[in-house]
Order: sequence, then structure tokens, then C-alpha cells
Amino acid sequence: MRRWIGVALALLIALGSTSLVVKTAAYPERSWVQLAAAVAHYAHRTFESEWAKAFASREEPAARDVDPGKPQTASPITYEIEAKLDPQQHQIRGRETVEWREPLPSPVHFYLYPLNPGGIQVHGVYRDGKSVPYQVLGEQLLIQVGSGTSKRLTLEFTTDIPSGGTRYGERDGVWILAYWYPILASLDQTGWITPPPSKGFGEPYIVDTADYRVTWTAPKGMTWYASAPAQSAVPSGDGTVTVKMDGRALRNFALVGSAGYQDTTLTLADGLTVHVGLLAPEHRAALEATATAALNLYRARFGPLPTQAVALVETPPGTTFAQELPNLALIDVDLWNGQMPEQDADRWTAHELAHLWWYSAVGDYEGLTPWMDEGLADYSSYLYEESRYGPEAYEAAMNRLTSWFREGRSYSPGHPGVALPTRDLGATERPYEDFDTEWQYYFLEYLRPVLMYRDLRRAMGDDRFFSWLQTLYRQHVGEVLTADRWRDSLQQADPAALERANLWLDAPYRTVLRQLDPGGNLHLADETP
Repeated sequence: MRRWIGVALALLIALGSTSLVVKTAAYPERSWVQLAAAVAHYAHRTFESEWAKAFASREEPAARDVDPGKPQTASPITYEIEAKLDPQQHQIRGRETVEWREPLPSPVHFYLYPLNPGGIQVHGVYRDGKSVPYQVLGEQLLIQVGSGTSKRLTLEFTTDIPSGGTRYGERDGVWILAYWYPILASLDQTGWITPPPSKGFGEPYIVDTADYRVTWTAPKGMTWYASAPAQSAVPSGDGTVTVKMDGRALRNFALVGSAGYQDTTLTLADGLTVHVGLLAPEHRAALEATATAALNLYRARFGPLPTQAVALVETPPGTTFAQELPNLALIDVDLWNGQMPEQDADRWTAHELAHLWWYSAVGDYEGLTPWMDEGLADYSSYLYEESRYGPEAYEAAMNRLTSWFREGRSYSPGHPGVALPTRDLGATERPYEDFDTEWQYYFLEYLRPVLMYRDLRRAMGDDRFFSWLQTLYRQHVGEVLTADRWRDSLQQADPAALERANLWLDAPYRTVLRQLDPGGNLHLADETP
């Protein structure tokens, strides 16, 4: 029963014309009536037990002082969303109820992250069944909650979905849906955090973890991968199927769906189910091999995921080459069609799978500290290269990145070694809004943090370094990891390592260059290069 799709946070539903067909090893074909009965009996029990098991050894981090202006983990939040996809209108019609535990300052802010400009339209806001005033300012919704004890709001909205989308939207019959609903804004000690506008690269998002109960209605004949497990699925006479999903401590709620997916399922030794959504069936062997090797390595290096299943999903040509969503790793189908050397495609796929640990399980505010998840996910992908191709491959990659760092060169998928316009690049620890170009972003948020982790590993030794990463993961899984907490964790593991990390994160580029020896080792001020 553990392989059953009901506990899979990467949801696979193949909707036939007359029945619901679920492709799993345990239930190769079940009618929707049989599935609903199985869901009702097993879903809650299995999900609860696996969640408890994953958290059984979790340690609570020590209390920390947070400086003014530094983001904090918000109080627990719950979303109940009912939404229906209208493919002809390229629109989602939805109603969501958001509940929180602690009082929030009025007006309450929501983010309206657009799939396209003006993509989310709010049509009504209600509190205790009564309409309340609201105002839309750019990409934020402001709601006057007034006095009272209710900590719940209901919003009615529609979301227009762009055709030909690259990162989100519909393209060639594939629907990539994330940030498609109003999201409760994040707070720091100074008030509501304003998210930075997108610059066409990277992730400008600021989102707190939350629990989700989602009712999703879509046409029959589509296969969907989602961030949370199915609890029930019921077809309707109008040609749609309605699926109820339930997920905990999610970064947000995303779905990817198409009538053209071919699904294959892996079950790893630890019981983790991996769904691979294929647009090009000839990629099956390569993607299964990468997923198996990468996920087994990351579990051993960092710890188990707090979920029973994940998905690796191909997206059409012309979409973003690769991106992370909660419990989903997405890659452009062209990544493995000669867009880059096969070993590079392999590593970038492993990079997205690493985000299941560093972004999905342990979150961060991408719009404020993008180095935290991108740097560690990228370094994890080089650990994958080391494990799969040998230490020589890892050292060759680190030496190549060190040379690019010295020469002021950046990289992004398909564009290795791009020369930057200036070598005085400033510090890595900066918010998303401070970046001017994609190349600068990759240099400071990918390349430089990768070299930092390599340097920390050398200085700390493998045992202490990987023990620290395991502790960092265990203490913050299901939470938002801030830069202050990251530093606290490193200082507790190795006080001397913190000074080294701060140089990589905060020192000007030329300062770091002066303290690098020919072998790529960073020497502190009291050391002789």
C-alpha cells in the first residue's frame, strides 16, 4: 500500500473518457469508485504515519535573536482552495479561504504573483461571510480586516493563463501552474515585505510555508503532477474530474498537466516513489538513471524527504530550461536533445532534484536570499557528479569554476564561461532586486556559493561538513531558513568556518581574489596564502 498514489505528493492522475485510471505498481487500473474507497481508507493514515516518521528525529533549533528588517518564519497558515481550469478561456476560476493563527496587522497583504501582467483578478473578499473592502496596488492585494478576532479571509478570484508561457502558463498543451492564486504576504519585524519585480531571470518570490487543502477540477484525459497527495477523485457529467488534495508545509501549491504525458514510476530502496513525466519517451532510461542516483545520494548526504513521492517532469521546447516547484522538478525536454553536452544535462537535472531538499523541504525567501537555495542546490549537483563520475570529475569541475571566478566569467545552462562586463562584482549576499543581468546573478548566486561550499568542505573535513549539512536540513525541514539561522547553524558546527563563509558571502570580489591561492583555497587574514 505504501506505493499507492494517494500518499504521493507528486500526484499522477490519468483521466480517461469513462473512468479514472491510476498508473501505479499497486493499482495498475482502478475505476474512480474503487479509487475513492481506497483513498478514504488509507490516505490519512499513511500520510500521517510517514510524516511523523520523517520528523521523529528532528531537533528544534536554539532560540535566535532576529535583527529588525530580517524575515522570520511566519505563523502556520492554511489554505483551502477550490479551483477549476477552463482551457478554452485559458483561465482558472477559484475561491480560497486562508486562515492564520496569530493576529496580523491591517491591512492584510496578499501577493498577486502574475502568470502574466494583471493575471490574477480579485472579485470579492469576505470575512465571516461579510464583504470587506480591499485595494489592489500593483502585485499586492490590501484587505482592511478591521477589529475582531477572526483570523480567516475568503477570496474569489480568476487567473488568466498566458499562451506560450516559458516559466508558467500553457505551451503546446502543457499547463505549468504555480503562484496562480493570491498568497498571504510575509512579515518581518518592520511590517509586510514588498516582493521585488521579476527581471526575467531567477525567482523573485517570497512565500511562507503553509498547509494546503485543494479541490481541483480539470477536463478528463489529462495527466497531472501536483505538490500534494490526492484524497479523492470524482468524474462529472460535464467531462471534468474533481480531485481533492491535501499537503503540509508546502512552499506553495503547483500543478503541471497535459494529455500528452507518458508516466513511468520508480520506487527507491527507502520507499520513495519517483514519477517521471515524459514528453520524449526516448529520455526514459537517462532520466530514471539520473533520478535514482541523485535522490539516493541526497538522501544519504542530507536526510530523508518528508514525503512519500516526488516527480521529475519534462516541459515543452521553449519553456524555462529547468525550474523547481514544491515536490516537482521540471526540465525542458530539449535539455536532453543536444542543447548541451549530456553530462551537463545530467548535472542540471540533478540540480533541480536537489531543490527537493533545498527549497521544497527546507525553504528560503528566494527574493531576499537567492544564494541560499541556488548555491546549495548547485553544489549538491557537483556532489552528484563526484558520486556518479568519480572524484576526478568533481575536481575538474571545481578547478574550472575557480578559473572562471578568477577571470570574471559566469555560466548558465548552455552558456558556460560567459565573460561579465566588469570584474568588480560586489558581494553575494544581496536581494534579487539588486541584480542587473542573468550572468551576474549566476556568478554571485550559483558559482561563488559553490566555491564557498567547496572551501568549507576542505576546511572542515568531510565528516564535519556533511554532519553540518545533515543538521541544517533536519533542524529546518518544513520551515523557512533565513541567513541568520544558516550562520547560527554553521557557527555551532565549526566557529572558524563562519569567518570563511562570511568572506565568500560579504567581501568584495577583489578581496576574495587576493585571498585565493593558486589551488583555489581561501586564506583568512591571519593565514599566509
